[in-house]
Amino acid sequence: MKKLIFSLTLILLIALISCGASTRISDIKQTPRRFHDRTVTVMGTVANTVTLPILDVGIFQIDDGTGKIWVKPKHKTPFKGDRVSVTGKIKVGITISGRSFGVILFESGPDESL
Repeated sequence: MKKLIFSLTLILLIALISCGASTRISDIKQTPRRFHDRTVTVMGTVANTVTLPILDVGIFQIDDGTGKIWVKPKHKTPFKGDRVSVTGKIKVGITISGRSFGVILFESGPDESL
């Protein structure tokens, strides 16, 4: 019985830790220099997308309920309204095609070491 309770407690603890692994966007926005060049995971809904099909370039904005952040995807840009989880490095002071995005998350691919 004790082993069962210990196992269930351990599984619950692991589940809680994995759920809390994402960073709140409001934390990134409040102190962006603290997160610059650090790897984070954010989760939320795609609020906005900007694509340049001719150049095959796109970015999208995630809203997690605490704030919004622009993301440069590794591959394809998701659709507005999609729920996503993105892991990558935060960069501060980014300008793309003459448009300033301030703080942006550059998605890391699964094959990259973070």
